[in-house]
Amino acid sequence: MPQNPYEVRIYKWKPMGDYRYDDPAHKLHKTHSLKYKGFRPYLVAKGIPAASIEYSFKLDEIGQAAVSIPLDGGDEWQPELKKLAGIEPYKYCIGIVRKSEDWDTRQESYLAWSGIIWNMRMDLSTRLLQINARDFMSFYETRHHTGTKKSTEQIELIRSQIITANTNWGINTESNHLVKTGRPYDWNAQPGEWRESARDMYDMADDLSGFFLAMDSARANMDKPDEYLRCWLKNTPNRTPRWAVGRDGKPLPTLQDRVNCEIPEIYFDGTQMTNVSYAIGRSGNLPIRRRKDNLILRRELPVRDVVGRFDRIADAKALDSRAETQLAFGNKGIRVPRIITYPSAYQDPQTLNPNLGVKINVEAATGFMVIKEPFVVTENHVHVEGDGTDRCELTLVQESLFKKGQWT
Repeated sequence: MPQNPYEVRIYKWKPMGDYRYDDPAHKLHKTHSLKYKGFRPYLVAKGIPAASIEYSFKLDEIGQAAVSIPLDGGDEWQPELKKLAGIEPYKYCIGIVRKSEDWDTRQESYLAWSGIIWNMRMDLSTRLLQINARDFMSFYETRHHTGTKKSTEQIELIRSQIITANTNWGINTESNHLVKTGRPYDWNAQPGEWRESARDMYDMADDLSGFFLAMDSARANMDKPDEYLRCWLKNTPNRTPRWAVGRDGKPLPTLQDRVNCEIPEIYFDGTQMTNVSYAIGRSGNLPIRRRKDNLILRRELPVRDVVGRFDRIADAKALDSRAETQLAFGNKGIRVPRIITYPSAYQDPQTLNPNLGVKINVEAATGFMVIKEPFVVTENHVHVEGDGTDRCELTLVQESLFKKGQWT
């Protein structure tokens, strides 16, 4: 019987500096202080099998995981469980490690998912420890900012947020993987108004003139006593979906109904269809309104408005882009296939992370409708079975929703 390729590893925040040097005037502040150096998650226990594993990625949202660990185990891993006697939410992090398909010959493994443990439940009747975690972007839900910046490159705004948060008793999120998009942006958080950093980052991304934004992570000093987790933000230069590729860099095979997946349903949504779009911003106490029309659709369907309010945007070009984004999603009715892949159909489920901006071909014959076109992944929920095989429950939308139209 093949061995389960998944294992759970638990990490604990370790201070990387000394709080005695937190005074900025101290000569060792930037080299030794806790305020400047922050925290990093170091390995506590590894090789822990799980009763159940689920992890998910959702477009412009923070990834989540739910893992159940048996409280009783065999002699070979009972010592690892005892290391978790002091485990508490937020103080600890989790890593889901998956061996490669040829792990038995090359012993290669990779980090499929990692994040911060936010809540736990110890069920003494079933003898399970149920862990719920969110990826490292959830740290920036707890960090806030205020202030105003005008016409600053949007990725530099994100980078400055990370650096500011990291150098104030933060975590070691790397920002050198971010690439500039060439688009200036206005940052407008009024005095007395504290904005959530994570939400602002996703707001900038979620736009036709935006980008795809992903929190990535990896293990350093792998399989050594001082193994720790690295995490970093990366982005694409634009909001154009790219073909999904595997760990080998080759395109992933087409999703074919009853070949490598099953398609239980396709949802058709016309509630967002629109042919007139308004984006309303704010300059001081005065509103700014921008309007965009889809003339072609207005000649086909009765007029239908959509109104978006963006109080922190004072730039007309940025508001135009928001209005165009609303028109793109209202240009046609949205088709949403729900797809469940066959067991272990794809070697690395993380390659179908929607925050990477991936698209994949879908083929299905429904009896009266034939589908054969690319779809963009917007959500991937990975279920790991007891034998270690995994299924990806995918939510997708048609690629045309991510293309700019010729609006007036």
